[in-house]
Amino acid sequence: MTKQTSVKKSVTVEASRDVAFRVFTQRMSSWWPDAHHIGKAPLVAVVVEPRVGGRWFERCADGSECTWGRVLQWDAPNRVVLAWQLDATFAYDASFETEVEVRFVAEGETRTRVELEHRNLDRYGDKQVEMIAAFESKDGWEHGLSAFAASARSGAPAVSAKRAFLLKLIPPRASFATDMNDREQRVMTEHVAYWTNQVARGVAIAFGPVADANGGWGVGIVEVDDASQIQPITAEDPASRGEIGMRYEVLPMPRLIARS
Repeated sequence: MTKQTSVKKSVTVEASRDVAFRVFTQRMSSWWPDAHHIGKAPLVAVVVEPRVGGRWFERCADGSECTWGRVLQWDAPNRVVLAWQLDATFAYDASFETEVEVRFVAEGETRTRVELEHRNLDRYGDKQVEMIAAFESKDGWEHGLSAFAASARSGAPAVSAKRAFLLKLIPPRASFATDMNDREQRVMTEHVAYWTNQVARGVAIAFGPVADANGGWGVGIVEVDDASQIQPITAEDPASRGEIGMRYEVLPMPRLIARS
């Protein structure tokens, strides 16, 4: 008798094929079970970089990232194939991979059948039967697809693959907003122009002043590929270069959810 080497599951979702593909790949954080992760800290995001060779990874509350695999094929909105590179202990192994292929079949304008196959499970060797049982279980792909269908039906907010940071601009005195001198006003006018450009370039999500009973301050929310990009953003701000006593406090945001 031929041994089973794959697990196949399917679900029909009340969403268009485009929406179903986007929620499955780009909004995986909205439906992936929180308990199913390998990092030490709580899970905050699951990211699939939308290109062949892109990473498939988790991001945890402490800012750490754990790789799960990579994108093998990307054919939006028809099909995606992911390399699952977690071994039988659910540890990442760059030399090991099974494949997860997901097809999106339109059954109407707002209805899509999603077919998932997790294959090459014979590569688990003597753990093959055990791993197939795990993936076949109600807590396996069936559970994930059920949650995915609910998310696709309701529409999920976008979760960015980039790193998000809140930048708090702290003035030299609590009364700064109401008693700026001429030089400080010129610097802050340049500061506003600088941040307006950051928004236009897609770096900043939002910025503006915050009214605080203990003294106002400024806030900017930015998205970058790497934390090393934050220092140039704050250093090049006229509020920093103008030498008027302003300083930045940089706070990482483990998860940023924004409107589509």
